[in-house]
Amino acid sequence: MSINNPTRGIYREISVAKSTLWVEYQKIRHSKILWITTVAILFITLICGLFMYILKDPEQARQLGIVGAKAQIFGSTADWANFFNLILTIISIAGLVIFGFIFVWIFGREFSNKTVNDFLALPTTRNDIVLAKITIASIWSMALILMVFIFMLIIGVILDLPGGSLDIILDGLTKIVITGLLSIPLCIPFGLVASVTRGYLPSVGSIFLVVLLVQVINNLGYGVYFPWSIPLLYSGAAEALTGAESTPPGLISYILVVLVGLISLALVNSWWRYADQT
Repeated sequence: MSINNPTRGIYREISVAKSTLWVEYQKIRHSKILWITTVAILFITLICGLFMYILKDPEQARQLGIVGAKAQIFGSTADWANFFNLILTIISIAGLVIFGFIFVWIFGREFSNKTVNDFLALPTTRNDIVLAKITIASIWSMALILMVFIFMLIIGVILDLPGGSLDIILDGLTKIVITGLLSIPLCIPFGLVASVTRGYLPSVGSIFLVVLLVQVINNLGYGVYFPWSIPLLYSGAAEALTGAESTPPGLISYILVVLVGLISLALVNSWWRYADQT
């Protein structure tokens, strides 16, 4: 009996974790926010494709005026390399906002829908609840990243962009995935704000505050020490947006991103475990 008890305990923990993940998945599957974020990020990818289409025809770009000028900001030629650079720029900026909304929604909905007390009354530990929410939000965010990659490949083939090769595509995919992975831990604090404030509005405000701080701190030259700037610096978006040379992130930058994720995870888990939910 004593030998089998630990095994049964492990199976029970796995079963509870799977059930909690399933519950969070069902919430997403039946929510409008799933389609809103999907349409939003795919629409942004389509806009990037429009820029590439404009760049393929310089004469048309001149006729389009401002739109053509905007397209020129992200490169002078329409090829796969510039297309990937443009997508990376968009993901590092819009991705942080869209992923932030996902984390805000997945934590804040329990308070807005007034289901938090019923939810916490279930025979499931609060730690399992938090881990399930963060896991589903992370998977959801990475699924959006992969959708962007597939959609951009389709657009690039339709536009018949030059300069395509397996090496360029694999390198672009690697950078897109890493940019997404860097952004996800930085969105956990938004879930913490949604939990502490028991709703959406303050946490949404915190997202836009962080985006503003990213711009200011990057312009001051201290972006490598501000974790939310790291995806932009890694992707090259900061340099593309400002036109000035930026310092690439180093080891300390990536350590800061990991620390933000771990500390935020510990704090949100602690809050859900100990805070008065009445």
